Amino acid sequence: MFPTMTRRRFLPLLLALVSMFSACRQNKRDIVILFENDVHCAVETYSRIAGLRDAALKYTPHVAVVSAGDFIQGDVIGSLSKGEYIIDLMNTVPYDVTTVGNHEFDYTVARQQWLFDRLTADVVCCNLSTTDGKDLYRPYVIRNYGNRRVAFVGAATPTTLHSSTPTFFMDSKGQVIYDFHFDDTYTLIEQAATQARREGADYVILLSHLGDDTPIANSMDMIRQTRGIDAVLDGHAHHVLYSQLPNADGESVWLLSTGSKGKYIGELHIRPDGTLRPDLIVPDSLAKAHRVENRIREIEQALAEQVNQVVGYSEVDLLDRDMQQQRVVRWQETNLSDWVADAMRVVGGGQIGFMHGGGLRAPIRKGNITLGDLIAVIPFNNRLAKVEMTGQQLLDAMEVSVVTYPIESGDFHIGSGLRYSIDPSIPSSVQWDEQNMFAGVGSTRRIVRMEVQDSKTGKWKKIDPKAVYTISGLNYTLLNQGASGMFRYAKPIPSDDMKDTDILLTYLRLLGDTIRAAQYPEDINEKRFTVVEP
Repeated sequence: MFPTMTRRRFLPLLLALVSMFSACRQNKRDIVILFENDVHCAVETYSRIAGLRDAALKYTPHVAVVSAGDFIQGDVIGSLSKGEYIIDLMNTVPYDVTTVGNHEFDYTVARQQWLFDRLTADVVCCNLSTTDGKDLYRPYVIRNYGNRRVAFVGAATPTTLHSSTPTFFMDSKGQVIYDFHFDDTYTLIEQAATQARREGADYVILLSHLGDDTPIANSMDMIRQTRGIDAVLDGHAHHVLYSQLPNADGESVWLLSTGSKGKYIGELHIRPDGTLRPDLIVPDSLAKAHRVENRIREIEQALAEQVNQVVGYSEVDLLDRDMQQQRVVRWQETNLSDWVADAMRVVGGGQIGFMHGGGLRAPIRKGNITLGDLIAVIPFNNRLAKVEMTGQQLLDAMEVSVVTYPIESGDFHIGSGLRYSIDPSIPSSVQWDEQNMFAGVGSTRRIVRMEVQDSKTGKWKKIDPKAVYTISGLNYTLLNQGASGMFRYAKPIPSDDMKDTDILLTYLRLLGDTIRAAQYPEDINEKRFTVVEP
C-alpha cells in the first residue's frame, strides 16, 4: 500500500496521464470543416449540412460548420423576414463561423448588425471598417481542436460598396463612412493570417467572399500574392471550384467553392498528419437533420398562406437563364427582363423604364403565378423611384451597362421605351472614382445607337443629348447608387411609394392578370438590345 503522501501525488498524475492519453486520441482524429457559400435562402441546404455535421460527430469531436457568405437574401423566406428566419435556421444547425457576403447588407447595415447579434456563430471579416478605422467585425477567430488550433479569417468583396446599396454605406450628407479596402484587401488578409499564426494557429482557413473572377479583388489573385493560408473557401461568383494554386512562396493552397443554392456541400478534412483532403458532396445523398427540417416546416407554414396566393397566370416561361443555367439576363435581353422593365415604365410613369440584370433572381414559369413567384423575381425589398436625366447623361450612364460585355454583369440594363445597340470591339472608356464608382466617359463609346420610343405614336426616335427624359425603376439603381453609381447624376423627382413586388403585381393587374405569350415570347422578335458587327 502506498504511503498517504504518495497516493495524493499519484491521483493528479493519473488524471494528467488520462488527459494526455485522451488528447493524443483526439489528435489522431480528423478535423472536419463543413462549408457552403451563396446559399441564398435554399433552406434545405441547412437540414443537409446539419445531418452531415451530426454524422461527422460520430467519428470525430472536431467538427466546424462555416459559411463564406450570402445567406440572408435570395427567396421569400429571406425577404419577408428580412433575414431573420435564415439566422434562426443557421442557429439550429448550428454554425460556428461565417464571413460577410455582399447581400448580407441588402436590408441595411443596421439590420445586418441586428441579425448578426442574434447569430450564435462568430462573424469574421478583416477588410470591413468604418472610414475612421474601426473594424466592424473581428478579422479572425481561432478554434481549438484537441491540441491543434485552426484560425478562420474572413474577407468580403470590396465591390460590396456598389453591388449592394451604396447609400447604405453613406451618411446623411452622402459621404461614404464604411471602407472595404479596395487597394489593400490582400494585405489585410495576409496580416490577419500572420497574426493568427503568431497567436498559435496551426492552420489558417480563409472564408472568402471575393469570388474567383471579380476584377477588383479575387480569390485567385489573392492566393498568388499572399502567404500563410492553407485553404480558401470561396463565395460570391457562384462557381464550383476544386483546385490548388501556388501562393507567393510557391506553396499549394486549396481553392474551394460549392456553387450556389446548395449545389454542393463542402467537406474539408485536416488529417492527423497535417494534410488537407477536401470533397464536394452532392447534398441529395445526405440525410436531413430532423431538428432543422422541423423548423423549416414551421417557417413555411407561417409563410404559406401569404406566398401561395395565386395572383395571375402566364402563358409562357419568362426566363432569366438559358438551358445551361447561365445567367443570361446579365448580358442579353430576355422576355423576363422585358416584362419587368415594362412594369417599371408603365407603373412608374416614366418615359423610360429600366431593370438591371443583377436584380432578377428567378424566372416566372408558365401556369399560375403566386405572390411568392413575384417576390422571388426581385427579392430585395426595393421601392419605386423616378428621376430626370438629359439624353447625354443617359448615354453616359448606359456605357456602364455594357462595360464588361460579353462578360456577365449585374449592372447590365434592359430598357422599356428605349433600345440600344453596341459594338463590343470598341474599348470601353468608362471612368471610375476612388471608390470604383462611375465618374464619367472618355473618348470611346461602345453604344453606337440609342433610340427612345414616342409614347403617343409608338415610333422610335434617336435620343436627343439635350432633351430631358423621365426614367422610372428601382431606388437601388436610380437613387441609391446601385449598378456602380451609373445614375448618380440623375435628378430625383416625386414618385409613388411602392414596393418592388407591388410594382410587378400592379402591372400584372393592368395586363388582366395574364402574361400573354404573344407580347412576351421566349423567342424575342423586337430587340431592345442588339450587338452590331464592327
